[in-house]
Amino acid sequence: MPLLLQEVKDEKDFDEILPVLYAAFGEPYNSLRKWFIPVHTTVKAAVEDAKARYIKSWKQHAGIHWVKVTDDNSGSIVGAAKWEVCERVSPSNKPQKPIDAYWHIEGTEEKAFAGQLITSLKGFMKDRMARPHIELEQLAVHPDYRKRGVGRLLTNWGIQKADDMGLECCAESVRFAVPIYERYGFGNVDYLDPDLTTSNPSARWKEYEADDSRVFLMWRPAGHDYRAGEDKLPLPTA
Repeated sequence: MPLLLQEVKDEKDFDEILPVLYAAFGEPYNSLRKWFIPVHTTVKAAVEDAKARYIKSWKQHAGIHWVKVTDDNSGSIVGAAKWEVCERVSPSNKPQKPIDAYWHIEGTEEKAFAGQLITSLKGFMKDRMARPHIELEQLAVHPDYRKRGVGRLLTNWGIQKADDMGLECCAESVRFAVPIYERYGFGNVDYLDPDLTTSNPSARWKEYEADDSRVFLMWRPAGHDYRAGEDKLPLPTA
Protein backbone atom coordinates (compact mmCIF):
# COMPACT_ATOMS: atom_id res chain seq x y z
CA MET A 1 0.00 0.00 0.00
CA PRO A 2 2.06 2.97 -1.24
CA LEU A 3 1.44 6.14 0.77
CA LEU A 4 1.94 9.55 -0.80
CA LEU A 5 2.64 12.62 1.36
CA GLN A 6 1.83 16.00 -0.15
CA GLU A 7 1.06 19.53 0.93
CA VAL A 8 -2.53 20.54 0.20
CA LYS A 9 -2.76 23.05 -2.65
CA ASP A 10 -6.36 22.61 -3.80
CA GLU A 11 -9.36 23.36 -1.60
CA LYS A 12 -11.16 20.39 -3.17
CA ASP A 13 -9.00 18.15 -0.97
CA PHE A 14 -11.04 19.30 2.02
CA ASP A 15 -14.00 17.34 0.60
CA GLU A 16 -12.09 14.27 1.77
CA ILE A 17 -10.09 15.72 4.66
CA LEU A 18 -13.06 16.81 6.78
CA PRO A 19 -14.80 13.39 6.78
CA VAL A 20 -11.46 11.86 7.77
CA LEU A 21 -11.16 14.33 10.66
CA TYR A 22 -14.67 13.60 11.86
CA ALA A 23 -14.18 9.83 11.68
CA ALA A 24 -10.76 9.92 13.33
CA PHE A 25 -11.93 12.04 16.27
CA GLY A 26 -14.79 9.66 16.92
CA GLU A 27 -12.71 6.48 17.20
CA PRO A 28 -11.49 6.58 19.88
CA TYR A 29 -13.84 9.21 21.24
CA ASN A 30 -12.29 12.67 21.43
CA SER A 31 -14.41 14.88 23.67
CA LEU A 32 -13.15 18.01 21.89
CA ARG A 33 -14.72 17.04 18.55
CA LYS A 34 -18.18 18.29 19.41
CA TRP A 35 -16.81 21.74 20.26
CA PHE A 36 -14.95 22.14 16.97
CA ILE A 37 -17.32 20.21 14.68
CA PRO A 38 -20.71 20.48 16.39
CA VAL A 39 -23.65 18.55 14.96
CA HIS A 40 -26.72 20.78 15.02
CA THR A 41 -28.78 18.82 12.49
CA THR A 42 -26.87 16.14 10.59
CA VAL A 43 -23.27 14.97 10.49
CA LYS A 44 -23.11 15.88 6.79
CA ALA A 45 -24.16 19.46 7.54
CA ALA A 46 -21.67 19.69 10.42
CA VAL A 47 -18.83 18.50 8.20
CA GLU A 48 -19.78 20.94 5.44
CA ASP A 49 -19.88 23.85 7.89
CA ALA A 50 -16.50 22.92 9.35
CA LYS A 51 -15.04 22.52 5.87
CA ALA A 52 -15.99 26.08 4.95
CA ARG A 53 -14.37 27.43 8.13
CA TYR A 54 -11.18 25.42 7.64
CA ILE A 55 -10.81 26.50 4.03
CA LYS A 56 -11.35 30.16 4.93
CA SER A 57 -8.71 30.02 7.68
CA TRP A 58 -6.25 28.22 5.38
CA LYS A 59 -6.65 30.82 2.64
CA GLN A 60 -6.39 33.81 5.00
CA HIS A 61 -3.25 32.76 6.90
CA ALA A 62 -0.04 32.17 4.98
CA GLY A 63 1.49 30.37 7.96
CA ILE A 64 -1.09 27.57 7.90
CA HIS A 65 -0.07 24.45 6.01
CA TRP A 66 -2.27 21.42 5.51
CA VAL A 67 -0.61 18.17 4.48
CA LYS A 68 -2.29 14.99 3.36
CA VAL A 69 -1.45 11.33 2.94
CA THR A 70 -3.06 9.53 0.03
CA ASP A 71 -3.38 5.79 -0.52
CA ASP A 72 -1.82 5.61 -3.96
CA ASN A 73 -3.78 2.48 -4.83
CA SER A 74 -7.24 3.92 -4.16
CA GLY A 75 -6.44 7.60 -4.61
CA SER A 76 -8.22 8.34 -1.33
CA ILE A 77 -6.96 10.74 1.35
CA VAL A 78 -6.44 8.66 4.49
CA GLY A 79 -4.84 11.19 6.83
CA ALA A 80 -4.25 14.91 7.19
CA ALA A 81 -2.52 17.40 9.45
CA LYS A 82 -2.65 21.13 9.99
CA TRP A 83 0.64 22.80 10.85
CA GLU A 84 0.95 26.50 11.63
CA VAL A 85 4.22 28.40 11.44
CA CYS A 86 4.12 30.98 14.25
CA GLU A 87 7.07 33.27 13.62
CA ARG A 88 5.33 36.18 15.35
CA VAL A 89 3.80 35.44 18.73
CA SER A 90 1.70 37.47 21.15
CA PRO A 91 3.37 38.59 24.40
CA SER A 92 2.68 36.05 27.13
CA ASN A 93 1.92 38.80 29.67
CA LYS A 94 -1.18 39.87 27.76
CA PRO A 95 -4.39 37.99 28.64
CA GLN A 96 -5.97 35.76 26.02
CA LYS A 97 -8.84 37.46 24.24
CA PRO A 98 -12.13 35.58 24.61
CA ILE A 99 -12.90 33.28 21.70
CA ASP A 100 -16.30 33.65 20.06
CA ALA A 101 -17.35 30.12 19.07
CA TYR A 102 -19.54 31.55 16.32
CA TRP A 103 -20.03 28.16 14.67
CA HIS A 104 -22.33 27.18 17.54
CA ILE A 105 -25.93 28.35 17.79
CA GLU A 106 -26.19 31.85 19.23
CA GLY A 107 -27.51 32.07 22.78
CA THR A 108 -27.03 28.38 23.61
CA GLU A 109 -25.09 26.85 26.48
CA GLU A 110 -23.13 24.91 23.89
CA LYS A 111 -21.79 28.15 22.42
CA ALA A 112 -20.95 29.61 25.83
CA PHE A 113 -19.18 26.43 26.92
CA ALA A 114 -17.26 26.10 23.66
CA GLY A 115 -16.05 29.69 23.90
CA GLN A 116 -14.87 29.25 27.48
CA LEU A 117 -13.12 25.97 26.70
CA ILE A 118 -11.37 27.15 23.55
CA THR A 119 -10.32 30.43 25.16
CA SER A 120 -8.70 28.38 27.93
CA LEU A 121 -6.91 26.14 25.42
CA LYS A 122 -5.62 29.08 23.38
CA GLY A 123 -4.47 30.93 26.49
CA PHE A 124 -2.60 27.87 27.73
CA MET A 125 -0.58 27.61 24.52
CA LYS A 126 -0.02 31.37 24.26
CA ASP A 127 1.45 31.51 27.75
CA ARG A 128 3.82 28.59 27.21
CA MET A 129 4.81 28.95 23.57
CA ALA A 130 5.90 32.58 23.71
CA ARG A 131 8.72 32.09 21.21
CA PRO A 132 8.57 31.50 17.44
CA HIS A 133 7.55 27.91 16.80
CA ILE A 134 5.57 25.54 14.60
CA GLU A 135 2.38 24.08 16.05
CA LEU A 136 0.63 20.89 15.02
CA GLU A 137 -3.00 21.95 15.39
CA GLN A 138 -4.74 18.95 13.82
CA LEU A 139 -3.66 15.39 13.13
CA ALA A 140 -6.09 12.76 11.92
CA VAL A 141 -5.69 9.29 10.47
CA HIS A 142 -8.72 7.39 9.23
CA PRO A 143 -9.43 4.47 11.62
CA ASP A 144 -8.99 1.98 8.76
CA TYR A 145 -5.42 3.17 8.20
CA ARG A 146 -4.07 3.26 11.74
CA LYS A 147 -0.65 1.74 12.51
CA ARG A 148 0.51 1.95 8.90
CA GLY A 149 2.84 4.94 9.20
CA VAL A 150 0.39 7.64 8.14
CA GLY A 151 0.68 9.60 11.38
CA ARG A 152 4.46 9.49 11.30
CA LEU A 153 4.56 10.85 7.75
CA LEU A 154 2.28 13.74 8.69
CA THR A 155 4.25 14.51 11.85
CA ASN A 156 7.65 14.28 10.20
CA TRP A 157 6.60 16.90 7.65
CA GLY A 158 6.26 19.52 10.37
CA ILE A 159 9.31 18.35 12.31
CA GLN A 160 11.46 18.68 9.20
CA LYS A 161 10.10 22.15 8.49
CA ALA A 162 10.75 23.20 12.10
CA ASP A 163 14.32 21.89 11.94
CA ASP A 164 14.93 23.65 8.63
CA MET A 165 13.75 26.92 10.19
CA GLY A 166 15.56 26.37 13.50
CA LEU A 167 12.28 26.35 15.44
CA GLU A 168 10.80 24.20 18.17
CA CYS A 169 7.47 22.53 17.54
CA CYS A 170 4.53 21.59 19.71
CA ALA A 171 1.05 20.11 19.84
CA GLU A 172 -1.87 19.99 22.24
CA SER A 173 -2.72 16.35 22.78
CA VAL A 174 -5.64 14.52 24.35
CA ARG A 175 -4.68 11.91 26.94
CA PHE A 176 -4.75 8.79 24.78
CA ALA A 177 -2.56 10.32 22.03
CA VAL A 178 0.31 11.29 24.35
CA PRO A 179 2.29 8.03 23.81
CA ILE A 180 2.01 8.46 20.05
CA TYR A 181 3.60 11.91 20.14
CA GLU A 182 6.29 10.62 22.48
CA ARG A 183 7.21 8.00 19.87
CA TYR A 184 7.51 10.83 17.34
CA GLY A 185 10.09 12.68 19.44
CA PHE A 186 7.93 15.00 21.55
CA GLY A 187 8.06 15.32 25.32
CA ASN A 188 5.02 15.59 27.57
CA VAL A 189 6.06 18.75 29.40
CA ASP A 190 2.85 20.30 30.78
CA TYR A 191 -0.90 19.87 30.88
CA LEU A 192 -4.08 21.88 31.26
CA ASP A 193 -7.24 20.87 33.07
CA PRO A 194 -9.47 23.74 31.87
CA ASP A 195 -11.41 25.72 34.44
CA LEU A 196 -14.95 25.45 33.08
CA THR A 197 -16.84 26.53 36.16
CA THR A 198 -19.73 28.96 35.83
CA SER A 199 -22.28 30.47 38.18
CA ASN A 200 -25.44 28.40 38.61
CA PRO A 201 -24.47 25.69 36.11
CA SER A 202 -27.32 23.73 34.56
CA ALA A 203 -27.44 19.94 34.42
CA ARG A 204 -26.31 20.12 30.79
CA TRP A 205 -23.33 22.34 31.66
CA LYS A 206 -22.31 19.90 34.40
CA GLU A 207 -22.51 17.10 31.85
CA TYR A 208 -20.18 18.97 29.51
CA GLU A 209 -17.82 19.77 32.36
CA ALA A 210 -17.64 16.10 33.40
CA ASP A 211 -16.08 15.16 30.05
CA ASP A 212 -12.31 14.76 30.02
CA SER A 213 -11.16 18.02 28.42
CA ARG A 214 -7.57 17.85 29.60
CA VAL A 215 -4.87 18.61 27.07
CA PHE A 216 -1.17 17.86 27.28
CA LEU A 217 1.56 20.06 25.86
CA MET A 218 3.78 17.95 23.64
CA TRP A 219 7.00 19.77 22.84
CA ARG A 220 10.06 19.10 20.70
CA PRO A 221 13.14 21.34 20.95
CA ALA A 222 14.63 22.87 17.83
CA GLY A 223 16.90 20.45 16.02
CA HIS A 224 16.46 17.21 17.95
CA ASP A 225 14.00 14.86 19.60
CA TYR A 226 13.04 15.52 23.21
CA ARG A 227 15.53 14.12 25.74
CA ALA A 228 13.89 13.35 29.07
CA GLY A 229 15.86 14.74 32.00
CA GLU A 230 17.86 17.07 29.76
CA ASP A 231 15.45 19.25 27.79
CA LYS A 232 13.16 21.60 29.63
CA LEU A 233 10.55 23.86 28.08
CA PRO A 234 11.90 27.41 28.49
CA LEU A 235 8.87 29.11 29.98
CA PRO A 236 8.66 32.90 29.54
CA THR A 237 9.54 35.08 32.49
CA ALA A 238 6.90 37.34 34.03
